[in-house]
Amino acid sequence: ISAFGLQLATLDIREHADAHHEVLAQFYQRVGEGDYLALAREARTELLTRELSGARPLSTADTPLSEAARATFSVFTTVREAMHRFGPDAVETYVVSMTKGIDDLLAAVVLAREAGLVDVAGPDHEPARARLGFVPLLESIAELDSAGELLDRLLAVPGYRRLVRARGDVQEVMLGYSDSNKEGGIASSLWAIHRAQRSLRDVAARHGVRLLLFHGRGGTVGRGGGPTHEAIMAQPFGTLDGAIKVTEQGEVISEKYTLPAMARENLELTLAAVLQSTLLHTQPRQPAEELARWDAAMATVAGAAHDGYRELVEDPDLARYFWAVTPTELLGAMNIGSRPSRRPNSDAGLGALRAIPWVFGWTQSRQILPGWYGVGTGLAAARAAGLGPVLAEMHHRWHFFGTFLSNVELMLAKTDLSIAARYVQTLVPPELHPIFEKITIEYRRSVAEVLAVTGAGQLLDAQPALRRTLAVRNTYLEPLHHLQLSLLKLHRASGGGPAGSLDHDLERALLTTINGIAAGMRNTG
Repeated sequence: ISAFGLQLATLDIREHADAHHEVLAQFYQRVGEGDYLALAREARTELLTRELSGARPLSTADTPLSEAARATFSVFTTVREAMHRFGPDAVETYVVSMTKGIDDLLAAVVLAREAGLVDVAGPDHEPARARLGFVPLLESIAELDSAGELLDRLLAVPGYRRLVRARGDVQEVMLGYSDSNKEGGIASSLWAIHRAQRSLRDVAARHGVRLLLFHGRGGTVGRGGGPTHEAIMAQPFGTLDGAIKVTEQGEVISEKYTLPAMARENLELTLAAVLQSTLLHTQPRQPAEELARWDAAMATVAGAAHDGYRELVEDPDLARYFWAVTPTELLGAMNIGSRPSRRPNSDAGLGALRAIPWVFGWTQSRQILPGWYGVGTGLAAARAAGLGPVLAEMHHRWHFFGTFLSNVELMLAKTDLSIAARYVQTLVPPELHPIFEKITIEYRRSVAEVLAVTGAGQLLDAQPALRRTLAVRNTYLEPLHHLQLSLLKLHRASGGGPAGSLDHDLERALLTTINGIAAGMRNTG
């Protein structure tokens, strides 16, 4: 620390878009601007655009705020103090989660201006001051689909463009894998992210801005996980310009970097992929007409997969089934997550459940829906449309599709519906069993369709060593599943549940089985 300071501990700050609007509503009320929260997005955008280029302060040191608003605004002042104490590298980026419009990002910028972190109101010939970079986090399918339009409108705001110029003409955009997967299934999520990268690349180039993509990946395939080298190589051409930013979950850090030799290998693979993509993948690998044909086929797959997935998650009984068949109510006691398993002020439904416990719960019961559900329906729809030969061509020659299918194949191989059936029979009320029948039908369809595209006789035919490894792991996992089932049954019979209390020994035993299954399955969070 004496030699290098704290630059190796550079922080990103992340806050929900709505929190910034709440603070601004109280600021604007104090200066007589009326009801800020009642404004439509366009009106908010116009107001914030004017505010950003103006010089008036919206607040003073003693402006009264609600407790929640004060906590949100205090983050900005704390960032300023950290930079003053530890240097400008202490904090680099401010991520606005659930960004739906440019007003969501401009709101954070205006609050940063109030805290003295940015200033764009000076004369045009003077550079703006921007001690922070601002990053939209695009998490839903709709936001990913409109990513290019959002960035285009954002960079067209003169004040904001001056901030980007002050940051070296670099604009970072974060792509959310987890929530888009939970919303639309793996096929439509990954396809939306792929298309978003293309549109962001084109818009950034048009504005003369260097694009830095921040991939919010998790450990499991359902949250964007999988081999990092392959994932980087599968990105659209021209989206990497010497840098990439990714999240690494705690369990992935442990798996990849605990041993120095493994850490070196993983870093070398990542570096090699970034260099190769930056230097050699600046133009399309395929002719435009061929890529257009593949795009159309992938759109067919993703559209049908999305519809099949939504049919399941919109089943009014799925929430009851999920809570019954998984040990998700116990995850809060594990103290392994950065956030609560549910969003604040939420019920036991699926809408407010965060993506991490959604994936974790399905993995514990060996159903792993986020990693494959809907893919069979999507591939079958493409095959029914006469696109079978095109799918085989895509598998062999399109890195994106090959990586996608490989990851889905791995998740199908890790799924074990014979074990899942025991969870259903032991824990799930009989009236909910038809949901498991739906899952079984889609699983068999997905296996058959993936094998039809790859031409293999069984899953992981091309990776026999991995198939043997999974078989060995299953030998040790099966007793843990039996133990977890009996303990869950005992826990629930004694009145335990999401709001119940646990006997200490029973809690310890249950959490041990959860940890053991997670360790054996790997890539669970």
